[in-house]
Amino acid sequence: MNNEEFWYIVQTNPNCEKKAAREMRRRGYGVHIPRTGVLRTHHRTKKPIMKRRPAMRGYVFLRFKGSANWYELRQCQGVKGVLYVDGHPFALHQDEILKIIRAQRAMAYDSKPVRQVRREMRNGGRGVERAVRSSKLSGMQPGRYVTAPMSSAERLLARIEAITKKGTVRAIVVSDDGKDRLPVEFTDVDNLELVDVAGKAA
Repeated sequence: MNNEEFWYIVQTNPNCEKKAAREMRRRGYGVHIPRTGVLRTHHRTKKPIMKRRPAMRGYVFLRFKGSANWYELRQCQGVKGVLYVDGHPFALHQDEILKIIRAQRAMAYDSKPVRQVRREMRNGGRGVERAVRSSKLSGMQPGRYVTAPMSSAERLLARIEAITKKGTVRAIVVSDDGKDRLPVEFTDVDNLELVDVAGKAA
């Protein structure tokens, strides 16, 4: 069997996918980490940030270049072991890994909002902020609840009434006893947080 035609699933220690991959590459192994995109907002600038994280938490794909050396693999930092099935290391043909890589490039593992932002980034990033805003608004349907900051320690609870064409959120402020109070229009969507009717994060 030509080991270069087969890949194996390696289990890593918690949150050690990158560390394990770096160590395995240093020793000459082929490594692939399927990734998915995550949208974040910078806490200070409020600018959108695209982060990449492993799609398979705690696992990476490994290919030996030459003969398999399981003992040396287990010496790699961050590596917990290889996945076994019926007493043997589970092997995937490289065609299966190529399918995963192609799917990753096609953004198959990303959510719809992330795909929208990634397309904008590929086109030069001119519409990234607009895409992030659109993705956040997509989850805010009439009848759902949001909170908005009143002070450093307090947040205002409101029920969504409508999303306007200009991207603002019209809502009705809800008092502590559950009664409607004043209508309000939120223009800063980044500061809104979706919650359930009990006021807990959705």
